[in-house]
Amino acid sequence: MSSRMRRQARGFTLVELLVAVTVGMALVLAVTTMLIRHESGRRSMTAMNDVSVGGAYVSFVLDRSVRSAGSGFIQAWKAGYGCQLLASRSSTQILPRTNDFPAPFAGLPHTQRLAPVLVYAGLGGGGSDVLSVSTGSSGLGESPLRVLPSSATSSQLRVPATVGLRAGDLVLVMQDGVNCMVEQLQSGFAGGADQLMSFGGTYANGTINSVALSSQGTTSTAWVAPIGNVSGNQPGFQFIGVGSNNTLMSYDVLRLDGTDSPVPLSDGVVDMRVLYGLDTDGDGKVDTWADPGTSPYDYASLTAGTAAAQANLVKILAVRIGLVLCNSLPEKTAVSPATLTLFADLASNLQRTHTLSTSDQLMRWRTVEFTVPLRNPMLK
Repeated sequence: MSSRMRRQARGFTLVELLVAVTVGMALVLAVTTMLIRHESGRRSMTAMNDVSVGGAYVSFVLDRSVRSAGSGFIQAWKAGYGCQLLASRSSTQILPRTNDFPAPFAGLPHTQRLAPVLVYAGLGGGGSDVLSVSTGSSGLGESPLRVLPSSATSSQLRVPATVGLRAGDLVLVMQDGVNCMVEQLQSGFAGGADQLMSFGGTYANGTINSVALSSQGTTSTAWVAPIGNVSGNQPGFQFIGVGSNNTLMSYDVLRLDGTDSPVPLSDGVVDMRVLYGLDTDGDGKVDTWADPGTSPYDYASLTAGTAAAQANLVKILAVRIGLVLCNSLPEKTAVSPATLTLFADLASNLQRTHTLSTSDQLMRWRTVEFTVPLRNPMLK
């Protein structure tokens, strides 16, 4: 009896323990492998989703900003296209700029010219392009008003009628494509049948950069283009470009918020490249694409203030924007190619190549391209 009880209570043998440990280790290894693969797939999917969502958001923001470019002043393009923008804020000149624009726009010229869209090729962060977009938003038909001859003084002028205008409205006073003065309607102003337009407030100034308001309309036809209001329906005169830490930045050229600092729009944007869509035969359709870094469509040629420059500005009916985006989570091994190509379907001289370093190849990258028609120049 004692011997039989000892045999029943003896437990596992060494062989049985080894088999059990081996099976357990195999199961642990299998489960661990599945977890590692799942986590790796989850990280990759999260990274790609982040880049995709970021690309969609940036595309929406840029499309919204660029599509309405030219609103407010396009009907008087002969007097406005290519003119030098003159503006002051609280009696201090802000255009032309008396010092460098804040980074990443420090390389842009101090003198800015009026156009729906301008591209400063290679002047953004990392050699990327910078977009300059000018958009009015008065919401009152946005039709320029002719200045009555010799009616301008240092603080007022006359137009056929002031219906729809109100205190705080911002206007461009334009003449011959030479100078465009930003002025503000004075407090208490209410438009109507009265022809008199009186200026006062933050952006009102009788002389800006040695150009007198009283000179507008004395030698040729001048126009007043409503572009928005200081407190509502603000105009969008802005730069858009890539800054530090792979951040897409926007800068308000008129400094309507009272600051002199760029505003971040989105992170994860490493490069931005832009092409012009040109209507070369005047039929209102894009016929070809042009490099904004090559004459006569480089920014220096387009902003020369000449008749030829204005004629070339008129041809721009669309822009094609290419973005290079990446996530911030590196993988253990390279998951991206050594180079990324934008505008691959176009001629080689229009293509843009972004080279990735060895460490960059550990990141997840994506390119986004889209075309934005300039609806206001098309209506012209």
